[in-house]
Amino acid sequence: MDFDLSETQRLFQATTERFASTVDVATRLSIRSLDGSYDKSRWQELTELGLLSIGASTEFDGLDGSLTDLSVIAETLGLNNALDPWLENGAFPVRLGNIATDDALLKAILDGSQLVSVAFAEQNNRYELFPGNTIITTRDDGSGYYLNGEKHFVLTAALADILLVTAQFNGEFGIYSVAANSDGVDTHYYRLADGSQAAALTFKQVELSIDTRLSIDFEQFQDVIAEINVLCCSEILGLSQLLLNETISYVKEREQFGTTIGSFQSIQHGLVDCYSALEQMRSLLFRTLLLEDKSGEKWRANVMGAKAFIGENAHLIAHKAVQYHGAMGITDEVSIGHAMKRIMLLSRLFGDVANNLKHYARST
Repeated sequence: MDFDLSETQRLFQATTERFASTVDVATRLSIRSLDGSYDKSRWQELTELGLLSIGASTEFDGLDGSLTDLSVIAETLGLNNALDPWLENGAFPVRLGNIATDDALLKAILDGSQLVSVAFAEQNNRYELFPGNTIITTRDDGSGYYLNGEKHFVLTAALADILLVTAQFNGEFGIYSVAANSDGVDTHYYRLADGSQAAALTFKQVELSIDTRLSIDFEQFQDVIAEINVLCCSEILGLSQLLLNETISYVKEREQFGTTIGSFQSIQHGLVDCYSALEQMRSLLFRTLLLEDKSGEKWRANVMGAKAFIGENAHLIAHKAVQYHGAMGITDEVSIGHAMKRIMLLSRLFGDVANNLKHYARST
């Protein structure tokens, strides 16, 4: 089969490369020190380049890109160790807006005027996607809703203008659009392993209008999560390739006992193991992208199986990279430390290896 990129995909790749490659380690640390651990001017630049509109339907002035197109972008971001939350605050809410056919939401995202965070995780719900303690009730006059409950691990919430909150209403799943500065929204921010910020949110009688619910059901939401998991795999693949490239370059230069450490047989064998793992990861990602039916339980299980394998092997590559660099490999002054920490985050987003394998095993 021909796995070469199309001309359009090469254009997406080149555009992403130009955008992401401008941030070196020093610039990265400077940006991470800002409020919210991110520079929103970069987000505006990202939207102007059209990297968000690629995933949106042409009905909403998007480019109607495929999951493979988005995978190319995610992998390129990983290969450049980008700190931009394109996946979690771009591709994720855009896909939800597409399915819900929410013109106002998509317009706000695509023109860069609003940054959107999806609040889906709950402290005592582990990796379950159906909301447990976030509840919607109807106002006494029937003119809208009240939102009560808690959400955790809300990515980039410090800079968000809109929150898409999963909640249950009379036992049914729903997603509700909430202004981040609404009365009754209490926020506690904390830093994640990769230097980005997340938040724990508490909702106390937050008033919502009747039109804040998105037209998306739980099955559709789970399918979107599967698509975002594929993009997680793509970014992890790019990060793993970066780790291998950087490590090969390093062992060719680092000298010990009068010779380069790359001449040591044990290190050569370790790098061959990393290369073999990387190519298997790539093959499994291709297989997942080529599945025709990208909906339903079987699709979601295949994605979980792929992510479990890719996440586990990415950790192998990251550990080898740090081992061969020595203690400096985990410091903020070396790019591989940042890549390893991003892999730690992505491999656990929506479910860790054990959780993904459990769901995959149940469906096979």
